[in-house]
Amino acid sequence: RSLFLRIPKRPVVLGTMAMAPDDVEDLKKRLRQHDQMYASMQQQGKPFEALEHLEKGLFVRKELYGPEHPEVGRVCQVFTTSCNTLAMNSLQRDNHMLAYELLKKAEILTSPSGYISDNKMRMKLRAVTFNNFGCFYKRRGKLHAALQYLAKALKIELTSEEVDNPAGTHLNLCATLSQLGRHGPALEHAQCALELLEAMQDSREKGEGGGAFGQQNTTDDGSILAIAWHNIAVEQEHLGMLDAGLTSYEQAVIVAEREWGAGHIKTLAIKHSLEEAKHKASTRRSPVKPHAGHSMQGVASKAASPLDSILNPASSAPGLKGQGGFRQSNIAAKKGPSPLQKGGAKVGIKAYPAGG
Repeated sequence: RSLFLRIPKRPVVLGTMAMAPDDVEDLKKRLRQHDQMYASMQQQGKPFEALEHLEKGLFVRKELYGPEHPEVGRVCQVFTTSCNTLAMNSLQRDNHMLAYELLKKAEILTSPSGYISDNKMRMKLRAVTFNNFGCFYKRRGKLHAALQYLAKALKIELTSEEVDNPAGTHLNLCATLSQLGRHGPALEHAQCALELLEAMQDSREKGEGGGAFGQQNTTDDGSILAIAWHNIAVEQEHLGMLDAGLTSYEQAVIVAEREWGAGHIKTLAIKHSLEEAKHKASTRRSPVKPHAGHSMQGVASKAASPLDSILNPASSAPGLKGQGGFRQSNIAAKKGPSPLQKGGAKVGIKAYPAGG
């Protein structure tokens, strides 16, 4: 339920404006209507219609309470989270214009001039937004723009204790750099992601907690760990480190079987990449003339392609009192195997389920 102010029978100052009681009552009525429609659209599974009423309710709150009121900041956080979630869903459906508009709103609202007074939460959401912009531009093939946004996200994550673990951003940077042919730096980012994830696992095993992150995202961390090992293997393969790549693929399979199960489609896809890498390694040790039209480069591309669409989860926008999010994982099959991309927003308002 929304928080409403008690209005005396004289003009009052709300925010920076003096309003008569009738004007205040009108705003309160509009706010109730938008909140009711927001809840109704959520229940009907219409997230974009719900977002429209959430946005209108946000600006009614700003007019009613003033931009510094905690209620305005709280709803702004929910709205920003929803914008990120729906932007990534739209991107998956190739609705690039809508995805851009939603991310741009999130970028504006997480700026210093936005309505989120809690600076730690603002920077947390800003890092998520920049990460998603990186995914957006990578999807559009604008790799240098993607790198700029991902670098901004990583800078925030490395200088703030309150943001998501930067492992996901490192993996996005890995995927983008790999597509640019910069496999050395790509490998370094994948290895950074692995180190961060393993350090978090060690902290949990030692009972050092990790707050909401440690309690709520063990499974998600495990999934990212499988992706990290896979990306390391891919980049090692690109750099001609075939034996090291095989070891990394094997580690990716071990983690994938533990997290997803041996028969899961994602696990099977990573196993397929491992088998293709083994075949490539054995062929190099004992050269065999490939069949016509089936170069080793073509084999490598085929190894990566099964993962192109199966690591793309979808989610709905969060409610005012709920939490929601989105993490995108993607493999783009270009020339040779491509690393997994880990990105998208996974944020919450009351209990923050960190992870990217």
